[in-house]
Amino acid sequence: MGGRTLLLGAVLVSSLALFLRPVTDTDFWFHAATGRWIVEHGRLPAHDLFTYTVAGHRWVNHEYLTEVLLWLLQARAGLVGVAVVFGALTWLGLVLVVAACGPRHRPYVIVGLAASLAALAGGPIWGARPQMVTFVFAALELLWLRRSMEHDHGRGRAILWLPALMVLWSNLHGGWPAGLLFLGIALAVEGGRWLRDRSAEHRSRLRLLALAGGLSILAIGLNPNGPAIYTYPFETLTSAAQQSLIREWASPDFHLTVLRPFELMVVLLVAGLALGRPTAFDLLVALAGLALALESARHVPIFLAAATPVLVATWSDVWRRRVAPVLPALTGAAPPRWAPALTTIVLLAVAGTIGLRIAGQLAQQTAVTAQIAPVGAADWLAAHPQVGTRMFNEYSWGGYLADRFAPDRRRAVFISSEGVLMGDAQLYRYQQVAALHPGWQGVLDQDRVDYVVVGRGSALDVVLTTEPGWRLAYRDATAVIYVRTPA
Repeated sequence: MGGRTLLLGAVLVSSLALFLRPVTDTDFWFHAATGRWIVEHGRLPAHDLFTYTVAGHRWVNHEYLTEVLLWLLQARAGLVGVAVVFGALTWLGLVLVVAACGPRHRPYVIVGLAASLAALAGGPIWGARPQMVTFVFAALELLWLRRSMEHDHGRGRAILWLPALMVLWSNLHGGWPAGLLFLGIALAVEGGRWLRDRSAEHRSRLRLLALAGGLSILAIGLNPNGPAIYTYPFETLTSAAQQSLIREWASPDFHLTVLRPFELMVVLLVAGLALGRPTAFDLLVALAGLALALESARHVPIFLAAATPVLVATWSDVWRRRVAPVLPALTGAAPPRWAPALTTIVLLAVAGTIGLRIAGQLAQQTAVTAQIAPVGAADWLAAHPQVGTRMFNEYSWGGYLADRFAPDRRRAVFISSEGVLMGDAQLYRYQQVAALHPGWQGVLDQDRVDYVVVGRGSALDVVLTTEPGWRLAYRDATAVIYVRTPA
């Protein structure tokens, strides 16, 4: 053990602090509530469960297995257990990305720096979320594809596991089209190689990839939703309301400080592609991942899985051609006998420090939940069951309120965060009220809303303070409740 083990080990251990952190995604409670319903009823919901506004909307549940897992984890280990399991899952994705970087054959400093940057770049996205499944599976598939196209140590046939992965992918999360995209790139590149030289080797690889692709397309359909699973992901991508109203589906805002690592990674990737000598596969995969990330911040993890190995490959090439020849040999001497012991001691020290930090972060879960969800407001509603029959709620809080109160129809929500299930019309109606667009009062009247649960300081909070017919019933640092007064 020497510098390579020490650096890469320290990077991977330290990155755990970015992954093992409190649950902060408010969508979690929607997924947990759905998972609980599935476990209790032994089937998938066919229609919306939690609203009184779109209860008849058909539900194609593309991530039901993840929702069941989230609910079981919450029920048995609490939110801390959820954070630990999904943090470890996401960290596994980073390990797979590092494996795809070829750490044994490339300058380990470049690998370590790239892995660190990737972990930081995904910081705003990491969390207990179903899309982490797509990050891990995309990283695994890209590792298999690289080995298949390079026949790395005879392990190229691992790509034949892709159909089995696709069965899981289509039942865990709707991000599986990314898998077909990367496979399509591999087929195109390998097909071009075969057309160029007609070699038996490239023909064999092409057949292997084509077989994996055909079986994968069929495997996606092994899903209780039936053929509808093939079209569901594209309903989100073609939804004008989701693309324009939901922040995560918008392009990354490079004015945000938290996106500086992602911005730096994009710049380094483009420079590496220009200065290095990327393969056709690396070039196309990196550009595809970059296009997805620039289209939607939600796709940044897919970009990281695709681009990090390319970043390492291109800058390693630059190092070998332009830097290494002018520097004296820095390697080659055998490490001192005490190096393994020192490396072990340092890694244990890093692990201990990071472990303490993670424990401190997870201990804040209760306080974090109270900041991101209307915990106090829900407690007040539970203590006043006679108040209200139809709620208007903050979009991001629909899942938490559903998790607290379903199936109580007096506490059914106006909207939840499952955009396709809500439909564009309902999303626009919500936006009309939340942004106080003309006619917002008419929407509340039409749906006979008699109480409102929204964020403190929101536009609706400000206007209802002086709006006739409404009274403030509850207020804390996070949420307010207004109740309609009799005419």
